[in-house]
Amino acid sequence: MKKMKLRGKTTIVLIVLLVVSVALNVVWSDSTQREQAEAEMLEKARILSYEMDAVWEFMDMNQARIDTDSDGSYNFKGLYCAIAGKSIAKILERDTNYVIRYTNLEPRKKASMSDDYESEAIRLFNDGSAVEKYGIETYNGQEVFRYVTPIYLEESCLDCHGDPAGELDVTGYPKEGMEVGDLIGVTSIIMPIDIYMAGIQENVTRQVGYFSFIIVMVILAVYVLITRLITRPLSEVENAVGQIENGNFEVNLEGIKGNGEIKDLAVKFDIMAEQLRALYGNLEGQVELRTAQLESANELLEKQRSQLARVNEELQAENQYKSDFLAIMSHELRTPLTSIIAFTEIWQQANVDRSEDETAAVKEVKENGQLLLQMVNNILEMARVEAGRNELSVEPFDMMDLIGLVERSIGFLAEQRNISLATVVHQDVPIITADWEKIRRIVENLASNAIKFTRKGGSVSIEVSYHEETERLSIAVSDTGIGIKEEDLSLIFERFTQSDKSSYRRYGGSGLGLAVVKELVEMHGGTVEVRSVYKQGSTFTVWIPTGNDRR
Repeated sequence: MKKMKLRGKTTIVLIVLLVVSVALNVVWSDSTQREQAEAEMLEKARILSYEMDAVWEFMDMNQARIDTDSDGSYNFKGLYCAIAGKSIAKILERDTNYVIRYTNLEPRKKASMSDDYESEAIRLFNDGSAVEKYGIETYNGQEVFRYVTPIYLEESCLDCHGDPAGELDVTGYPKEGMEVGDLIGVTSIIMPIDIYMAGIQENVTRQVGYFSFIIVMVILAVYVLITRLITRPLSEVENAVGQIENGNFEVNLEGIKGNGEIKDLAVKFDIMAEQLRALYGNLEGQVELRTAQLESANELLEKQRSQLARVNEELQAENQYKSDFLAIMSHELRTPLTSIIAFTEIWQQANVDRSEDETAAVKEVKENGQLLLQMVNNILEMARVEAGRNELSVEPFDMMDLIGLVERSIGFLAEQRNISLATVVHQDVPIITADWEKIRRIVENLASNAIKFTRKGGSVSIEVSYHEETERLSIAVSDTGIGIKEEDLSLIFERFTQSDKSSYRRYGGSGLGLAVVKELVEMHGGTVEVRSVYKQGSTFTVWIPTGNDRR
């Protein structure tokens, strides 16, 4: 259906609409003619009923004359209204297909016994809910029109049907003891309707034939009109579109055979084709111009790429020189610093009486030596990271031993500053597998920072916990120091950055400690978090996975 042409679709739609219209008209016409035929038969049945009533009335009016002899004496001849009516009905049945019956529920003769249809009519008449009953029914296997009307007892009927009940009347039948106005029986008329049905069918057949002819003519007319006025001009437009798709813009639709909207479409399409010709001509020139410009831009980009490659090589060489310089200088600085710290410790342990100033000087030398050595180690560690030579040396170890070593190495700093240093390693912390030296560097940097930024009389704590549900180790370093401003929290892990950037800051440092911590934690596949309240303290928490693979 989707691939069908317009005229085919239109023809099918018209056929469907016309067929449906014809079907509806046939149904409506059949129903209307049936109603009309039923109305005509009802009218005939009423007239026939009136005629039969007239026979009864005639007999009733002349009954005395019929039963009186010429000498004036009464002589019942056996001819009365019921006999006359039934006799005339028999004559009518002989000459026509009509059936006229006089029936009752309890007739004097069994032949006058009412059937189901007549009995239903009698019940309706007795109830007073109807004055006549009619309709198309089946009688003796044929479709007929039935009409039933009541017969009420009149005063002239009392001689045969009145009082006293049980007394024999002139016809030899016992009287029923009825009164004037009682229902004595019904007149039942049965009329054949085959003539009417044949006429109805003939009319319907004639209408179907007429409308079928109209349908064929309309379809042919519509098909021809659609072909000439719509589909043929549209086919010419479609052919022109195909030529334009193939690159032929020299199409001309001025001579198209069409009217109205089709002609307007062809004219507008012709204008569009002319515009396309002009655009295509300009486009070819623009394409050539843009191609030349693109080639020039590509040449310029190639030159710039070459320059950037050279600059990048120079930057890489300079970065390598810087890393090598930092590594060499850090390595060269570590040896004398280690010696200074060692001699300072020997000097401290020597049993020599010194003044308070000398003792303070020795402690100051050792503290600054330790801080300087830590900064040199951080610089060396960062240089290794940048050079890509920093790898994990994984081994199993106990966090209790590591925390104890860190506590001993930085304990003198806390003691000198009068800062309380507390360490806690929970009992459920297992033996972990990690780089011992790098974990020690992480804890040492965090603890040193906490001590450095905590005023005298403050406190620093290191707590190590194990979280079984996530299989991660947490190392939390808390202090009651100066804290970090909220706007500086996102910058503290950058290299060479401190939260206090003023030139008169109180606390020194290279600004590499936290950057080194972040690098070493991420090498283990972990994360570092910070919570801080300015002027109240900070807590740095390191999360190290104990079961994940590490690079």
